[in-house]
Amino acid sequence: MNFCLVSLLPPSYLDGQIFTHEVNQVSQWATVMGGTHYNGVAFDQGFYGLPYEFFDQFDLVMIALRSQLIDVGIKIKRKSNTMLVVFFDAELEHYTTYLDRELQVHFVELLNLADAVAVLHEYQIPVIRAITKKPVGVVGLPFPLKKVREDLCPPVEKERIIDLGSALGKIWSRNGLVNIAVLSETGLPGAADMQDPEELKYLRIMRKYMPIPPIYFRETSYRPFASNDRVELWETYITQVNRSLLGIHLDYRLTWGRFPLDCAAVRMPCVATPHFYTQKILFPDLCVLYQDVDRAAYLVKKLLKDRVFYDHVMSYAESKLPYFAESETKERLLELLS
Repeated sequence: MNFCLVSLLPPSYLDGQIFTHEVNQVSQWATVMGGTHYNGVAFDQGFYGLPYEFFDQFDLVMIALRSQLIDVGIKIKRKSNTMLVVFFDAELEHYTTYLDRELQVHFVELLNLADAVAVLHEYQIPVIRAITKKPVGVVGLPFPLKKVREDLCPPVEKERIIDLGSALGKIWSRNGLVNIAVLSETGLPGAADMQDPEELKYLRIMRKYMPIPPIYFRETSYRPFASNDRVELWETYITQVNRSLLGIHLDYRLTWGRFPLDCAAVRMPCVATPHFYTQKILFPDLCVLYQDVDRAAYLVKKLLKDRVFYDHVMSYAESKLPYFAESETKERLLELLS
């Protein structure tokens, strides 16, 4: 199948080439399908010097949908004869709440023009099926498990560090303050990506009011939409996560959830919300509501003290990992299109 991914990943020298690099981000679809990639905004603005009829050569185009690409998706479908699948590349609220009314109309139009819609959580399906009669299903993001297990992250002696799915952020932090609150209840040090060095300053101010343990910030922050070095950044990120004992991410968004899958891949449990589809499948015993700091802290302490419980949740997660394999994820996409 001749495949093309259109996303917001920054334009790079790889665009137009067959993708082979492996990371836990949307570009993995191009790798798994043996296809290529173009940045949708850059394409629309003429960066590649190609017309929309260019997409006729592909059997399938996947648009990793965010607000900036809604009109791009409409143009692909109206100006070419390719099959188009809309892949939700953001949480449900991105489309149902944060779009202005004009873009929401275009969003509904795109879902009815596309050949299929791939959502990130089963809870999203009823909403989208009320908007379009096209096939809708959970497909997910293919995960490079073999590369992580055999290449990047061999079993290691875990350090007594809790990895945070988010901490502070310059503009937003995906409930990072709640993660910090849970960490403060445990007394253990944490680790997190640093989006801006100023985070250290704000953390010092907050320590006047909260008993925040030390947090080790990764300066090689994993920022998939901000760097062409995204492969190297992700490999550095995942090898550092491998050192931690467990993860926390009390995110409120209804979405796929890459972090719980990262945790399971490096053989550590994750306390997170069932709003993450990955968490719901991998760690059902560690699901908590995003505002339930007490319950999250209780589960963290239980994992630290109860080795039987720790081994049980990890054994269960290990049994569910095949669901996220590249071959299984690709098969779900093909079934959605059939």
